[in-house]
Amino acid sequence: MLSLRTLAEKDIPLLTEICRLGMEYDVWYEDLLKQKTIQAKDYQSELGLVAEIDGEPAGFVQGVMGKRRDETFGWIRLLAVHPKFRCQSVGTTLLKEIEKRLEAQGAAGVSIMDVAANYQMPGVDFRYKEAFCFLIKNGYERGIPNHNLICDVRPDMADPFLADIERLKGEDFTIRRAQQSDWDSLVKFLKANWPAWVDEAAGAYDNDPITLYICIHKGEVVGFSGYEGNNRGMGWFGPMGVDPVTRGKKIGAFILLLCLRDLALMGHRKAIIPWVGPIRFYDKICQAKIERIFWTFTKRLKKG
Repeated sequence: MLSLRTLAEKDIPLLTEICRLGMEYDVWYEDLLKQKTIQAKDYQSELGLVAEIDGEPAGFVQGVMGKRRDETFGWIRLLAVHPKFRCQSVGTTLLKEIEKRLEAQGAAGVSIMDVAANYQMPGVDFRYKEAFCFLIKNGYERGIPNHNLICDVRPDMADPFLADIERLKGEDFTIRRAQQSDWDSLVKFLKANWPAWVDEAAGAYDNDPITLYICIHKGEVVGFSGYEGNNRGMGWFGPMGVDPVTRGKKIGAFILLLCLRDLALMGHRKAIIPWVGPIRFYDKICQAKIERIFWTFTKRLKKG
């Protein structure tokens, strides 16, 4: 018999194993699943559900509410079904119930996985053909592809540019690790340019030391670059953004390399650069290559 209940902390070990078995192209560990469920800043217990068949966990879903442009919107951050319970209505039951709960909270639509504030991956890996067919069958429309890059990292990769970073101080551009006292200025910069990245920057601020570099010009933040603010433990770079006032000074390249250097010092051999727009930039600066491609999927819940 199939039944649903609220996801609880005690479920994390078994649900992590379901992710490992059901999402074979991804790396899973318990702390990562906690980051996406019970420890997420936007976590709502009523949007985390476990499906059981005769008392055995068969799958789960974690939903989240937010804003897409000017609309109240819902996301499915994760949905996974144990392979042995597929084709037994587990995924469909979880999907229909989470859609109903998101719509009850005012969601105009639902998108799959691409939650800017806290995402495991920016969409559905194109190799998960069962997920592709499942979502199309349930009324979701395929959108644009998103990309992850990957690059090698080394402890010395920023060394050739340290003198250039020091030289920029003479032009009133100071690059350094962010401090707690910089938070208000950083948030002001983010809200004016990339408001969806405030939560990920906050995740970098939760680390000790803070895993985010900034560029200060005339007392204001004009550039930033972070790492390990999302998907801690995976060698995760980003987000990064610079003001046009910095153009021609290679500040974006410098703060990128400082972050990649730090990831190497943490023991990582490679860095994941997710949800990338300027592929050519990363290819030029750190020889990053496309590693994965994801489809986005969206479904309207309300007319308008």
